[in-house]
Amino acid sequence: MDTAPRVPIYQFNTLDFDPKYRFDVWQDNMGILFDLLPPDGGKQDSNFHSRIEACNLGEMVFGVTQAQSQWFKRSVARVAHDDMCHILVQVFLKGSGILDRSAHVTAGDMLIIDLAQPHDMVNNSFENLTLVLPRDVNPRLSALLASLHGRHLSSGDPMVKLIGKHLVSLWDLVPEMSLVQAAGAVQGSLGLIQGWLSNDPEKLEDGEPEVSMALGRTIRDHIEMHLSKTFSAEQLATAFKVSRSQIYRIFAPDGGVARYTWERRLQRALRMLGQPVYNNMSIGAVGYECGFSNDSHFSRSFKSRFGTTPRNVRAEARHAWLSQQALSESREQHIAYLAAWIRNL
Repeated sequence: MDTAPRVPIYQFNTLDFDPKYRFDVWQDNMGILFDLLPPDGGKQDSNFHSRIEACNLGEMVFGVTQAQSQWFKRSVARVAHDDMCHILVQVFLKGSGILDRSAHVTAGDMLIIDLAQPHDMVNNSFENLTLVLPRDVNPRLSALLASLHGRHLSSGDPMVKLIGKHLVSLWDLVPEMSLVQAAGAVQGSLGLIQGWLSNDPEKLEDGEPEVSMALGRTIRDHIEMHLSKTFSAEQLATAFKVSRSQIYRIFAPDGGVARYTWERRLQRALRMLGQPVYNNMSIGAVGYECGFSNDSHFSRSFKSRFGTTPRNVRAEARHAWLSQQALSESREQHIAYLAAWIRNL
């Protein structure tokens, strides 16, 4: 007899909150991904209503979102600074939207949103099913999906219709599955999508310019997962089967591979020093975890980059965290679980 616990479906509904807080708590959740505005850019209706039903599958988040008319936007500036590089696979269940002020998306259509690229869409009152996929779960598929960013995938295409119905069926059955079963089923869904895109020359051909951008993101993700290592352009070119000149072009805006790696190591150290979960690690251990083998080199590099010492950053973060805890206890109902899930993917 199967006694494994079923996948819990978490629910969020703005009707559970005072009207004056409804849009704020919506932003607490969805604002992790997009800048949210009323469709005309004006003031948000105080009777704003939205709901989310979602499950956290460990490596991915899967769920249904329903909301009133909204303007979803990711500017070039936000893409450059928020370091959010997930891929969203969306199936529109109800409603419609206008993508980049031109393409009309309607119920049954699919939309791929690469958070590493700008996005601009106005949705009418809508309901959609979304799979949030971190790039490094399947780098090859992520590159294929990123090439479709911002394109209207019509339900008139039988493969779009098949994938859409498959994902909807999966969502309907997830509550009956164990976490292991659901995670395995979603991996199978990713294999189905990858098989489709890998064998559809028209999709790949149309998306060729963006594939280079996706490749750059994939290489950056690889470096991110191995920050303790030292990479050269030659090593990366061999590992990803591209020319050294391509590697040079990809990292030219960052000052080269070595400069990019140095920056990412320091950014990771900054995040770790600001998170209570790492408080039991010494400053030197944080530096070592981020690829610095020498304590004094880490401290000098950190101060050169941020203008303060790692010790000061940790002390200030501890104070801020304690203050935030006190605030959270006073408004517990505003905790944004979806945002927390996505940050931790």
